[in-house]
Amino acid sequence: MTKLLIESCAGFFTGGLALSAAWGLFWLAISLVGRIRGTCGWRIVFMSLVGGGVPLVLAIALVWGIGGLERMTSVFAVGFLGMPTVLTGLWLRRMPDGQRAGTHLAAGARHLMEDLLGSHQGCGGCDDRHDHRACR
Repeated sequence: MTKLLIESCAGFFTGGLALSAAWGLFWLAISLVGRIRGTCGWRIVFMSLVGGGVPLVLAIALVWGIGGLERMTSVFAVGFLGMPTVLTGLWLRRMPDGQRAGTHLAAGARHLMEDLLGSHQGCGGCDDRHDHRACR
């Protein structure tokens, strides 16, 4: 019973670390494009690298600690799917304004991407006075 609990918790933590690493590496790609365009500095690239690299290294260490890929069981796989399931539930949760939490997250990520990539620099800062689709 203890072994099942340890394997499911290890899978849960590995799933969370994998999601965190994917999110960090996504922002690494965005920041590298922003760095090439000259719209963000090396600090943002470094922080994105750390944000993707540290969880990736921790996930690899956790998988190595339980015996490697050949020792993974179905209990580990179910645990691995636990964190994506939790995040999906949080994504679908309604906020006080009636929208889903995932909508707010996506809007915030889109705004940060546009800021890092300099999408609105050509239109003089792009505020709410005109249609944003014309800026892209």
